[in-house]
Amino acid sequence: KLYDLKDGRFPYGTVQTYLNPVILVKLVQLGMAKDDISWEDLLERARSVAELNESDHTAACIRSSIILSLIDEKLKHRDQKGKEFVTSLQAIDFLPFLSKPAGFSLSWKGADFHPYKMFSVNDVYIVDHQDTVCLLKPILNENSPSFKGCGPVSLAVKEFLGLLKKPSVELVINQLKEVSKLFDGITLYQESITSACYKFLHDEMLNSESAKLHIIEALKDSSFILVENTYVSPSKVACHLNFDATPYLFQLPNKYKNNFRELFEGVGVQSSFTVEDFALLLELVKQEYDIRPLTESNFQLCRRVITEGIWGLIREKNQEFCKKHYGEILLPDSQFCLYPAKSLCYNGCPWIKVKDSAVKYCHADIPREVAVKLGAVPKRHKALERYASNICFTTLGSEFGQKEKLTSRIKSILNAYPSEKEMLKELLQNADEAKATEICFIFDPREHPVDRVFDEKWTPIHGPALCVYNNRLFTEDDIRGIQNLGRGTKEYNPIKTGQYGIGFNSVYHITDCPSFLSGNDVLCIFDPHARYAPGATSLSPGRMFRDLDLDFRTQFSDVLGLYLGELFHLGKSTMFRFPLRNLEMAKVSEISSVPVSDRIVQNFLGKLHSDGTELLMFLNHIEKISVCEIEKTTGALNVLYSVTARITDGDRLKRKQFHGSVIDSVTKKRHLSDIPVHQITFTMDIEDSESNLTTWLVCNRSGFSDIQNVSKSVVSAHKNEDITLFPRGGIAACIS
Repeated sequence: KLYDLKDGRFPYGTVQTYLNPVILVKLVQLGMAKDDISWEDLLERARSVAELNESDHTAACIRSSIILSLIDEKLKHRDQKGKEFVTSLQAIDFLPFLSKPAGFSLSWKGADFHPYKMFSVNDVYIVDHQDTVCLLKPILNENSPSFKGCGPVSLAVKEFLGLLKKPSVELVINQLKEVSKLFDGITLYQESITSACYKFLHDEMLNSESAKLHIIEALKDSSFILVENTYVSPSKVACHLNFDATPYLFQLPNKYKNNFRELFEGVGVQSSFTVEDFALLLELVKQEYDIRPLTESNFQLCRRVITEGIWGLIREKNQEFCKKHYGEILLPDSQFCLYPAKSLCYNGCPWIKVKDSAVKYCHADIPREVAVKLGAVPKRHKALERYASNICFTTLGSEFGQKEKLTSRIKSILNAYPSEKEMLKELLQNADEAKATEICFIFDPREHPVDRVFDEKWTPIHGPALCVYNNRLFTEDDIRGIQNLGRGTKEYNPIKTGQYGIGFNSVYHITDCPSFLSGNDVLCIFDPHARYAPGATSLSPGRMFRDLDLDFRTQFSDVLGLYLGELFHLGKSTMFRFPLRNLEMAKVSEISSVPVSDRIVQNFLGKLHSDGTELLMFLNHIEKISVCEIEKTTGALNVLYSVTARITDGDRLKRKQFHGSVIDSVTKKRHLSDIPVHQITFTMDIEDSESNLTTWLVCNRSGFSDIQNVSKSVVSAHKNEDITLFPRGGIAACIS
């Protein structure tokens, strides 16, 4: 009731006195209130609710309901005077609050108060906002007074009193943080509260830039995203994740992604995870287990992360880049322990022996291509380590200024050696300088086996090739010199063909990966693209293997088979191999896009048939040149052409002395005027495989007999080493 009898607000008497209907009408006419109440009285009655509530909560709820109904009536009659009293009404505790719903396991704010407590309009929120504030603010109870409520409140009254107020952004953020903190098994209430907070904050972000910035700052590092029955931070969630990575990484549920995308993207939820995210996950697992083996479930988690997560992101990346940037990524070893990829070995070849017992092998469930790209060393490469060292193409001086790619440098060198014929002359000269007496050019058209090779990258090298044999070992100086571009062991030795020894690089006319085997003990591979040789990089574009023992010969027998050891005695000899640039190699070559066919090689080898005699006469040591071809099906060696020179021992000695004189003058850097005149004449019999026999008179001479006839500018240029040529000439005449 709005008033009690003790309040003295009702007429007193009987139907014969003041309660007589006629008298009551007269009293109303005189000013007694009926069916209405003044705003002042309403304000007073609202204040009385608190006192009544102390003795009778139900009566207090009824009075609260009546007050709200009377306000509604006044508003219907457009009573404008109420504006003067609304602020005072908002501050009075006359509204009941909603108690915790059945089955609500979270921390309901109303549970913090006495069940009969009354609140002011300023302190409560209507049930429409229950899910966004109920953990932090009491909710108005609009049930009937018999259920401790004030009854339904009209929209007009709610608007008049300010009950339609929206929660602040800060309040809803705190509600969201509170619900994520109170997790105790997902319930419908919890999911409903979480979604309501997401919706509220998402809408606020779209409507206000300042609200957006505030929300992002407040939530970016908070674990507030409900996924897989737990709350996690934005850094652990992505819109797309095609495998199970719980409890470390999660996919944003579609219902959130579709409805609240701006909210989650704003706080830092990625479209998809990065390699670094997956690597961090593996680190966290490692921290948990240290050196202990992983459980089966965590091993499978790591396997999925590596093979489905990381691999999908690095599949198209360059291997050198991956090894450099991702070599520390952890992989499980054969004992289910995690180690950096670059410290593991991949056991893909059971026949390979690795003598180091400390080697740890990558787990077999990690695909080879994944492990190797991340830096795991293939078992074949591990076995090679004790034989291997890098081959570098070096230049003069220390590093400085503009850089030129090795492939570009070689390409420019080829312009100085435009024909394959020049390449053959250079190879002849190289063998002669090594003091070889025999050289053989062999065309091998076969496709060789690729079972026992370094790795899959090496297999393109096993096609047709030009091989060049000479019966002389490579010296350490030769090994150092052949690596240099623009400077080799020929430097300061103008008796040698080619400018500073760069002529060997003319072989790149036909190949992208030249190599040689010397003494059956040293294998050197040049790989300017760092594409074929195991362990080759842009900084060390090649590989050298020394001291090739029985293990090496057994484990990499198909590699050594390329060097024709079954046809030539290589113990004290050298075999070069130049695999022909096929169509597929030419497509990706940075040296030449021109493929080299079998016919091209056969044609320029044929030129030795006509030039062999001439070439032999002015060499210092070589006395036999052969051209061979291997039968494609049987592997038999067919000699197509050979030419042999014969001189007497006495003439051979004269030629050696002449050569020594030249070497002496060059070594001592004698000026032109100080170079002694030295002339020899000898005869040479030359016979080829077609029984053509000729005898030649050969004359070689060095030095100037009359230095006065030499231009002073030439003398000066030679003295200043602007000219490094040597005054030497030769002539030959066929005498029979």
